[in-house]
Amino acid sequence: MVPQPYIQLKKRKNNLVSLLISLAVVGALVGLGFISINEYRSTPKSYEGTQLNLSDEMSYSFSTDQQRILDEHGLPDSFSILFYEEELDPQYEGDVRDEIWRYYGDEVYFVFYNGALIDQDGIPNAPDSWLPVQYNPDQFTAYASLESVLASGTIRDFFELPLEKNLIKDGVLYYAPGIMFGTVDNRLVYIETLSMEVVGGQND
Repeated sequence: MVPQPYIQLKKRKNNLVSLLISLAVVGALVGLGFISINEYRSTPKSYEGTQLNLSDEMSYSFSTDQQRILDEHGLPDSFSILFYEEELDPQYEGDVRDEIWRYYGDEVYFVFYNGALIDQDGIPNAPDSWLPVQYNPDQFTAYASLESVLASGTIRDFFELPLEKNLIKDGVLYYAPGIMFGTVDNRLVYIETLSMEVVGGQND
Protein backbone atom coordinates (compact mmCIF):
# COMPACT_ATOMS: atom_id res chain seq x y z
CA MET A 1 0.00 0.00 0.00
CA VAL A 2 1.32 3.43 -0.96
CA PRO A 3 0.69 6.30 1.47
CA GLN A 4 -1.46 9.20 0.25
CA PRO A 5 -0.86 11.93 -0.52
CA TYR A 6 2.53 11.01 -1.93
CA ILE A 7 3.74 14.62 -1.70
CA GLN A 8 4.08 14.07 2.06
CA LEU A 9 6.48 11.22 1.45
CA LYS A 10 8.52 13.16 -1.11
CA LYS A 11 8.98 16.10 1.24
CA ARG A 12 9.55 13.94 4.29
CA LYS A 13 13.06 13.82 5.70
CA ASN A 14 12.87 11.96 8.97
CA ASN A 15 15.55 12.39 11.60
CA LEU A 16 17.32 9.20 10.66
CA VAL A 17 17.72 10.12 6.99
CA SER A 18 18.88 13.64 7.79
CA LEU A 19 21.40 12.39 10.30
CA LEU A 20 22.76 9.73 7.97
CA ILE A 21 23.20 12.25 5.18
CA SER A 22 24.84 14.83 7.43
CA LEU A 23 27.07 12.22 9.02
CA ALA A 24 28.04 10.92 5.61
CA VAL A 25 29.32 14.43 4.94
CA VAL A 26 31.22 14.30 8.22
CA GLY A 27 32.75 11.01 7.20
CA ALA A 28 33.78 12.44 3.85
CA LEU A 29 35.35 15.45 5.55
CA VAL A 30 37.29 13.16 7.86
CA GLY A 31 38.47 11.12 4.91
CA LEU A 32 39.55 14.20 2.99
CA GLY A 33 41.35 15.65 5.98
CA PHE A 34 39.22 18.78 6.42
CA ILE A 35 38.50 17.80 10.03
CA SER A 36 40.55 15.54 12.25
CA ILE A 37 39.50 12.34 13.95
CA ASN A 38 40.13 14.05 17.30
CA GLU A 39 37.72 16.80 16.34
CA TYR A 40 35.07 14.25 15.51
CA ARG A 41 35.97 12.13 18.55
CA SER A 42 34.89 8.83 17.06
CA THR A 43 37.14 5.82 16.63
CA PRO A 44 37.23 4.74 12.98
CA LYS A 45 38.49 1.30 12.06
CA SER A 46 39.66 -0.21 8.82
CA TYR A 47 39.08 -3.86 7.89
CA GLU A 48 40.71 -5.77 5.06
CA GLY A 49 40.20 -9.31 3.86
CA THR A 50 37.25 -9.97 6.14
CA GLN A 51 36.23 -13.61 6.30
CA LEU A 52 32.66 -13.95 5.04
CA ASN A 53 30.16 -16.50 6.26
CA LEU A 54 27.97 -17.45 3.30
CA SER A 55 25.28 -18.71 5.66
CA ASP A 56 24.69 -15.04 6.57
CA GLU A 57 23.86 -14.17 2.95
CA MET A 58 20.31 -12.92 2.36
CA SER A 59 18.38 -11.70 -0.69
CA TYR A 60 15.28 -9.67 -1.53
CA SER A 61 12.67 -10.70 -4.11
CA PHE A 62 11.88 -8.03 -6.69
CA SER A 63 8.27 -6.89 -6.97
CA THR A 64 6.26 -6.99 -10.20
CA ASP A 65 6.90 -3.27 -10.78
CA GLN A 66 10.60 -3.66 -10.15
CA GLN A 67 10.87 -6.68 -12.43
CA ARG A 68 9.20 -4.69 -15.20
CA ILE A 69 11.76 -1.89 -14.83
CA LEU A 70 14.54 -4.47 -14.81
CA ASP A 71 13.19 -6.01 -18.02
CA GLU A 72 13.03 -2.57 -19.66
CA HIS A 73 16.23 -0.98 -18.34
CA GLY A 74 18.36 -3.67 -16.74
CA LEU A 75 20.00 -3.32 -13.33
CA PRO A 76 20.30 0.29 -12.08
CA ASP A 77 23.54 2.21 -12.49
CA SER A 78 23.21 3.31 -8.87
CA PHE A 79 20.64 2.96 -6.13
CA SER A 80 19.83 3.89 -2.55
CA ILE A 81 17.58 2.06 -0.09
CA LEU A 82 16.15 3.31 3.18
CA PHE A 83 14.46 1.08 5.76
CA TYR A 84 12.16 2.64 8.35
CA GLU A 85 8.85 2.28 10.15
CA GLU A 86 6.02 4.29 8.58
CA GLU A 87 4.77 7.07 10.85
CA LEU A 88 2.98 9.49 8.51
CA ASP A 89 0.42 7.44 6.67
CA PRO A 90 -2.76 6.85 8.72
CA GLN A 91 -3.71 3.92 6.47
CA TYR A 92 -0.50 1.96 6.85
CA GLU A 93 1.67 0.96 9.78
CA GLY A 94 4.71 -1.20 9.31
CA ASP A 95 8.20 -1.42 7.90
CA VAL A 96 9.03 0.37 4.67
CA ARG A 97 11.59 -0.34 1.98
CA ASP A 98 12.05 3.00 0.19
CA GLU A 99 14.23 2.73 -2.94
CA ILE A 100 15.58 4.96 -5.69
CA TRP A 101 17.04 3.38 -8.81
CA ARG A 102 19.06 5.60 -11.15
CA TYR A 103 19.78 4.94 -14.81
CA TYR A 104 22.32 7.43 -16.10
CA GLY A 105 22.32 6.14 -19.65
CA ASP A 106 18.55 6.58 -19.89
CA GLU A 107 18.68 9.76 -17.76
CA VAL A 108 15.83 8.58 -15.55
CA TYR A 109 15.28 7.46 -11.97
CA PHE A 110 12.52 5.40 -10.37
CA VAL A 111 11.19 5.50 -6.80
CA PHE A 112 9.71 2.40 -5.16
CA TYR A 113 7.74 2.19 -1.92
CA ASN A 114 7.69 -1.42 -0.69
CA GLY A 115 8.23 -2.49 -4.27
CA ALA A 116 5.46 -0.34 -5.77
CA LEU A 117 6.57 2.18 -8.39
CA ILE A 118 5.39 5.56 -7.08
CA ASP A 119 7.45 8.09 -9.01
CA GLN A 120 9.89 8.56 -11.86
CA ASP A 121 11.64 11.56 -13.33
CA GLY A 122 14.56 12.60 -15.46
CA ILE A 123 18.11 12.96 -14.16
CA PRO A 124 19.49 16.40 -15.01
CA ASN A 125 23.16 16.54 -15.92
CA ALA A 126 23.57 12.76 -15.89
CA PRO A 127 27.21 11.73 -16.34
CA ASP A 128 28.28 10.68 -19.81
CA SER A 129 30.37 7.83 -18.44
CA TRP A 130 30.78 6.26 -15.02
CA LEU A 131 32.31 3.31 -13.24
CA PRO A 132 29.73 0.51 -12.94
CA VAL A 133 28.74 -0.52 -9.42
CA GLN A 134 29.30 -4.09 -8.31
CA TYR A 135 26.12 -4.37 -6.25
CA ASN A 136 22.46 -5.07 -6.95
CA PRO A 137 19.40 -3.91 -4.95
CA ASP A 138 18.26 -7.46 -4.19
CA GLN A 139 21.46 -8.15 -2.23
CA PHE A 140 20.25 -6.07 0.71
CA THR A 141 17.34 -6.72 3.06
CA ALA A 142 15.63 -4.75 5.79
CA TYR A 143 17.45 -4.56 9.11
CA ALA A 144 20.10 -7.06 8.04
CA SER A 145 23.05 -7.50 10.39
CA LEU A 146 26.51 -6.27 9.45
CA GLU A 147 27.57 -9.87 8.86
CA SER A 148 24.66 -10.36 6.46
CA VAL A 149 25.37 -7.12 4.57
CA LEU A 150 29.02 -8.10 4.13
CA ALA A 151 28.18 -11.63 2.98
CA SER A 152 25.34 -10.56 0.68
CA GLY A 153 27.42 -7.83 -0.97
CA THR A 154 30.68 -9.84 -0.90
CA ILE A 155 32.29 -6.94 0.97
CA ARG A 156 35.68 -7.87 2.44
CA ASP A 157 37.33 -4.46 2.78
CA PHE A 158 35.55 -1.62 4.57
CA PHE A 159 35.94 1.38 6.84
CA GLU A 160 33.87 1.70 10.02
CA LEU A 161 32.93 5.06 11.53
CA PRO A 162 30.92 4.90 14.80
CA LEU A 163 28.54 7.79 15.31
CA GLU A 164 28.34 10.02 18.36
CA LYS A 165 25.92 8.55 20.91
CA ASN A 166 24.06 11.84 21.29
CA LEU A 167 23.28 11.74 17.55
CA ILE A 168 22.29 8.11 16.96
CA LYS A 169 22.80 5.60 19.75
CA ASP A 170 24.58 2.50 18.48
CA GLY A 171 24.73 4.01 14.98
CA VAL A 172 27.64 3.19 12.65
CA LEU A 173 28.52 4.28 9.13
CA TYR A 174 30.43 1.96 6.83
CA TYR A 175 32.33 2.76 3.65
CA ALA A 176 33.42 0.10 1.16
CA PRO A 177 34.49 0.26 -2.48
CA GLY A 178 31.53 1.74 -4.35
CA ILE A 179 29.10 1.74 -1.44
CA MET A 180 28.23 3.23 1.94
CA PHE A 181 25.67 2.04 4.47
CA GLY A 182 24.45 2.79 7.97
CA THR A 183 23.34 0.54 10.80
CA VAL A 184 21.61 1.19 14.10
CA ASP A 185 22.03 -1.47 16.77
CA ASN A 186 23.63 -3.70 14.11
CA ARG A 187 20.56 -3.46 11.86
CA LEU A 188 20.80 -2.08 8.32
CA VAL A 189 18.78 1.12 7.90
CA TYR A 190 20.35 2.82 4.86
CA ILE A 191 22.51 1.85 1.92
CA GLU A 192 23.67 3.73 -1.16
CA THR A 193 26.00 2.90 -4.00
CA LEU A 194 28.66 5.49 -4.79
CA SER A 195 28.97 6.18 -8.50
CA MET A 196 32.10 7.76 -9.87
CA GLU A 197 31.99 9.74 -13.08
CA VAL A 198 34.74 8.99 -15.59
CA VAL A 199 35.99 12.27 -17.02
CA GLY A 200 36.93 11.95 -20.67
CA GLY A 201 36.16 8.26 -20.65
CA GLN A 202 33.51 6.07 -22.19
CA ASN A 203 31.21 3.72 -20.28
CA ASP A 204 30.96 0.20 -21.63
